[in-house]
Amino acid sequence: MVRNRKEKYDEIEMLFKLQEGDKKAYGQLFLSHYSSLCLFAEPYVGEESAEDVVEDVFLKLLQSDFSFNDSAHLKAFLYRSVKNGCLDLIKTTVRQSERQFAYAHEADEHEPGYVTHIIQTEAIRLLHQAVNSLPSQTAEVLKLTYLEGMSNQEAADELHVSINTIKTQKQRGLSKLRQILPKDQLQVLLLLFF
Repeated sequence: MVRNRKEKYDEIEMLFKLQEGDKKAYGQLFLSHYSSLCLFAEPYVGEESAEDVVEDVFLKLLQSDFSFNDSAHLKAFLYRSVKNGCLDLIKTTVRQSERQFAYAHEADEHEPGYVTHIIQTEAIRLLHQAVNSLPSQTAEVLKLTYLEGMSNQEAADELHVSINTIKTQKQRGLSKLRQILPKDQLQVLLLLFF
């Protein structure tokens, strides 16, 4: 009976320390749950990606101000976050594969030459450079919706904002890109990406 009270006290103490941002408590939590969460994630995304997903979940937990009622709430959060991270990775991987297939298929049909590939690569570099010069939230919205191919709703969910905020940021971003980039470069980028 004394042991049960001690374990319960340790759980409450750890939750309190986590809420205070105690790095040692995060380290203890990481060490005690990392292996089991990786094991949970492996069937979804494989061993290497499972480790990345779990590490991302712990990083998000460290950088946030989540509050948990008890250890069961914390564990439920960890497992749910890992599952969602795995599903997001699967969606992203599928999208990348689809883009690569479409690019390869288009390349077979039109056989773009060396110079065309250089132009496309430079256009991508210019676009990234221009997007990175925008305010951070606007840049993030453009990256998610245009460069990573997320829908407005997916980007809103990812950034925890409303879909109208995403639409507004996209409009502002495109407007600022029109100001930043010369007209001929903007037209090339619009043809390639938008």
